[in-house]
Amino acid sequence: MKPFNILLAVATAATLGSAAPAAGETLKAEGGSAAGLSALVPQLLSKYAADDHEIRVNVDQTLTRSALKVATGAIDLASTPAGAFHRMTKGVGPFKQMGESAVEASGNIRSLFSFLGGHIHPLTYADSGVEDWEDLRGKRVFVGPPAGSASSQTMAMIEAVTGMKGGEDYEAIKLAWSAANQAFEDGKFDLFMRSGFIGSAAIEQFGASTKFRILGIPEEVIGTPAWDKYEETPGYTTDPVPAGSYANQVNNDEDLLATAFVMFISVHKDMNEGTAYNLTKAMFENLDDAHSVNRGLAPLSLDNAFASLSAPLHPGAIRYYEEVGVDIPAHLR
Repeated sequence: MKPFNILLAVATAATLGSAAPAAGETLKAEGGSAAGLSALVPQLLSKYAADDHEIRVNVDQTLTRSALKVATGAIDLASTPAGAFHRMTKGVGPFKQMGESAVEASGNIRSLFSFLGGHIHPLTYADSGVEDWEDLRGKRVFVGPPAGSASSQTMAMIEAVTGMKGGEDYEAIKLAWSAANQAFEDGKFDLFMRSGFIGSAAIEQFGASTKFRILGIPEEVIGTPAWDKYEETPGYTTDPVPAGSYANQVNNDEDLLATAFVMFISVHKDMNEGTAYNLTKAMFENLDDAHSVNRGLAPLSLDNAFASLSAPLHPGAIRYYEEVGVDIPAHLR
C-alpha cells in the first residue's frame, strides 16, 4: 500500500464520521512553511477566534497531506493550495497513487475563504553562472518537497517557459523546505524555486553574503499555448515583482514577472456550522490587523474571498457571507 493510501486508511478508520469540535473545544490546524502565509493565516485565525475556540496550529507540513487529513477528519482545518485541491478532485499529480480514493476524499472538503499564498521566486546566486532559463540545462534545480504539490507546479512552470523536463534536461531535486533552505545556502543546487510573498525577509536573507538573481518569466512566453495550459490549473496566475523589491537582488533594477498561487482554508464538510461561521467571521472582522501583520495579506478582502476557489463553501461560511451581503457564486454553494 502506498504512503498516501496508508494515511487515508488510518485516518478514515480513526476519525471519519466523527463530529468536528463545536464552540469552546480545541481545533487542530496545519500550515506550510513557518515563514510563509500558509502558516500565518491559520495562526492568525487561532488569535482572532480565541474567544470561541482554541486552535492548535502545526506548521511546516506538507499541505497535500494536510488536505487529506482534513478530508478524513484527522484535523479540523488547513491551508490548502487551490491547485492541489484541483489535482485531488482528479486523482492526479501528488494524488496519482490514490486515484479514485483521492477523488472520493475531496468530496469531504469545504472552504471558508481563499487567500494569496505567495509567489514562486526562481533564485540563483549571482556568481552561479545561471543568468537565464536556458542556462538551467544540465543543472541542479530544487523544485519542491517530495510529497507536496509545489514540485509539480514548479516543474510544469519550467516546462512551460523552456520546454525542459525535470529528470531529463535538468536534475530535479526534492527536499523538505527547511533542508532546502540550508542546501541552497551551501551551494548544493543551481536554482532554488522558492515560494514566498514579494518582499519577504525569508527571501531577502538568501542574499546576505552573496547577491541572488531572480529569473523572471519572459514576456514572450505569456499567452503561448504552453503558458495558457499551465495557467489552466486553478490558483495559478502571473503577477509582477516590482523593481527594488529586494536589496540583495542583483537584477533589482527591472520589473519581473512571476507565478503567484492561491490557497484556501479547508475544513471537513461535517464541521459544526457555528464553528465554520465563527472562523470566517473572525478573519474578516480582523482584516486591518491581518494586513498590518504581513503585507502579503493585503489582497485578502470580502471582495476577493472566493478568488480561484473551487471547493464548495461550508454552510457556516455561507451564513456569514449572506449576513454581510456578499454575493456567492452558485458553484460554491
